[in-house]
Amino acid sequence: MGSFVYNRTGNGTGIGWGQGLVHPAHGHAEPFMLPGQAAAADHNWGYVGTGPVALDPRGRSPKLQCEYGVPVAGNRYTKGGFNQMEGFRSREDSQNFEGKKNIPFLNRTKERRFHHHANNRGPELESPRMLRYENMVGVKGYIYFMAKDQNGCRFLQQKFEEGKHHVDVIFEGIIDHIAELMTNSFANYLIQKLLDVCDEDQRLRIIVVLTEDPVKLLRISLNTHGTRAIQKLIETVNTKKQIVRIISALQPGFMHLVNDLNGNHVIQKCLSNFGAEENKFIYEAAATHCFEMAIHRHGCCVLQKCITSARGEYQAKLIVEVCAHAFQLAQDPFGNYVVQYVLDQKIPSANAHLASQFEGSYVYLSKQKVSSNVVEKCLKVFSDEDKAAIVFDLISVSHFEQLLQDPFANYVIHTALVNTRGHLHNALVEAIRPHEEALRTSPCCKRISRAISRR
Repeated sequence: MGSFVYNRTGNGTGIGWGQGLVHPAHGHAEPFMLPGQAAAADHNWGYVGTGPVALDPRGRSPKLQCEYGVPVAGNRYTKGGFNQMEGFRSREDSQNFEGKKNIPFLNRTKERRFHHHANNRGPELESPRMLRYENMVGVKGYIYFMAKDQNGCRFLQQKFEEGKHHVDVIFEGIIDHIAELMTNSFANYLIQKLLDVCDEDQRLRIIVVLTEDPVKLLRISLNTHGTRAIQKLIETVNTKKQIVRIISALQPGFMHLVNDLNGNHVIQKCLSNFGAEENKFIYEAAATHCFEMAIHRHGCCVLQKCITSARGEYQAKLIVEVCAHAFQLAQDPFGNYVVQYVLDQKIPSANAHLASQFEGSYVYLSKQKVSSNVVEKCLKVFSDEDKAAIVFDLISVSHFEQLLQDPFANYVIHTALVNTRGHLHNALVEAIRPHEEALRTSPCCKRISRAISRR
């Protein structure tokens, strides 16, 4: 059967009249055949009319295979006017579109865009932009501009994989701007890649440029992007000469680096990658500025790293400095972590020193939010003799029931119950029993009550 359209059956101007829709002024749609087409008398046109409609076995009217009001003819339907005919697949045929389930047009468009993005994430050398980069890479001064461009930076990183000749060409194109590029949001990745593929002479040349003015290396280390490049430089240095030049440049700005969000990672990278002799300047500076570092948000992290990596006299000196200021540090929001870190090392001499610093002040420290954590740590790691000093200090206080209900000290007493045995534990329980009524009614005492009931 040939294709057909419907002629307008009235003078209405509503959209769709002439597309197979029924005009309100008429009871049915009139088929209009194109020249040369003959309509079969017994053909079921499938259009919507006002006459009686046969129902299916469930009593529902049959569904018409129409699209935009145009009926289907012979598993095909057409859309258009007198001079324009456009064939479409029927709904049965359109269930699969290029092997995929037929989904709404907007969703198909989104899917195509996703696949296009997934398949073209990296710049292709055949694209006009990449061809332009390929032609301009040999132009003096152009590599510097490419390095600061996102796609240009990727292109240059790809060229590293093509041989040492390309590494040398790119190196010469950026060495005079190395400090600036290290702090660039795109070029810093190129520098990090360059540090992996360059030879020792080129790496030394980079270090010489960066350390000729120590302020230059310090400024890069404090930068959000530059700190990554400097850390990469520290990871890749191999010779004593290279390490010495880096240390000499970092040493004058040690405290600026330690207390900075970005710079402290440079110092920690030195602690991870250099030996004890190379890090001597860090250990000595940390011992000199121990208290100042311990009470700083970033400095306390560096100080703990120093204690971990130091050995022998360097570690001993750091621990002595921490213990000397332990009472003040235990009450500091950041310093208390350094004291707890020293306690976790379980060094007998260090713990004995800390016990002497806290002796007679355990009640005072237990009633504070920060320092109560330090007292709990002491109860976990101290020797039995030092634990006894803490417990007797707590139970000998007047109005012990107030200590039981204190929002912080109750945690200390609960930790003491869990970490003591024998006579010491019994002495603590006997001190608590006269206040069992308070234990049942106070929300702060419930964990203490449970600890006693389990015994």
